[in-house]
Amino acid sequence: MVKIAETLTRLLAWVAGLAVLLMMFHVMVDVLGKYLFNAPLPGTAEVVAAYYMIGAVFLPLAWVEVSGGSIVVEVIYEKVPERAQKIMLILADIVSAIYYSVLAWFSWGVAVHAWKINETVDGIWRVTTWPAKFLLPFGFGLVVIVLLMRILMGERGRMKAAHSAVEI
Repeated sequence: MVKIAETLTRLLAWVAGLAVLLMMFHVMVDVLGKYLFNAPLPGTAEVVAAYYMIGAVFLPLAWVEVSGGSIVVEVIYEKVPERAQKIMLILADIVSAIYYSVLAWFSWGVAVHAWKINETVDGIWRVTTWPAKFLLPFGFGLVVIVLLMRILMGERGRMKAAHSAVEI
């Protein structure tokens, strides 16, 4: 289970990096088209906002958690004994798992609603946006799985972050 989550976490971090590269290329082509040929790519802003940005932010959440990339304030943590530090880490994981679970639950409802109404954004072209809405509960759900494995399995549930595999 840990190996599957580890592989999926790393894969989604790569996909998020690819989304950033595609977004940069898409925007570059749009800008070049606009200023060199007076022909920008229609729907660029809509696709960037509805797909690339969502993928870049929400797909690598689990990787950020595994790699320890979350923002941490250690004012009290460093001043308490090691046993208290372990308890604090477990409590932080529990609170985070609850928080991400709530986000996954609510974003799932939003995604299903968007799918049911075939949500789109109108610009020069109509861009279907509902598929990207499912990236949020998927990203949040994977973070919850990572945290639950850490909480329930202890050190056996800790994944190894491959810092050299993905540099974001």
